[in-house]
Amino acid sequence: MRVTRRGFLKLLAGGASILALSRLISMKGRADVVRPPGAIVEEHFNSLCLRCEVCLEVCPSKAIVLAGLEDGISAANTPKIDPLRGPCEFLVGRCQDSMRCTKECPTGALQPVGRDEIKLGSVELDRERCIAWLETGECLVCDEVCPVLGAISINEDLKPVFHEDKCVGCGTCVYACPADPKALVLLPRGARRVAWPR
Repeated sequence: MRVTRRGFLKLLAGGASILALSRLISMKGRADVVRPPGAIVEEHFNSLCLRCEVCLEVCPSKAIVLAGLEDGISAANTPKIDPLRGPCEFLVGRCQDSMRCTKECPTGALQPVGRDEIKLGSVELDRERCIAWLETGECLVCDEVCPVLGAISINEDLKPVFHEDKCVGCGTCVYACPADPKALVLLPRGARRVAWPR
């Protein structure tokens, strides 16, 4: 059987499509998705979340966004925290009295929890981007805006040092960081998730 150039290109395109589709199907939620307060454990979160976007609508800082395909096909269109859009204000701010996302979640994917039980993740500092660590200027914005006592300390050289065990992952420092690109990134490292079923 003779394959024409056109036929060969169709076969090639079809094979590439199948390969891309199989890669998408096999993608699982990545470990670096930071969930809103009160999120249940990941293995149940993606199946319980309706992807209704209510949590996005009620978030006053707009810190909650939808996860994309880069976060895994099972996590796609589920809520995650993006501190570049705004900090999660569960500790200090407009949600400190009532966490709107957990209150309004219709399925229980986000559960009501006490503020002292929440740890969304931890912030990591990239010293190669940090204004203070680069010695291009004095900057302690992260320490000035952090709502958690002891999560950031200043060393003898006036450089910020982050303490993962105290950080709650609200992203306030990430949002306020003046470095471009940002010197801080919020990761789900150490996140506390609600057991399911409760």
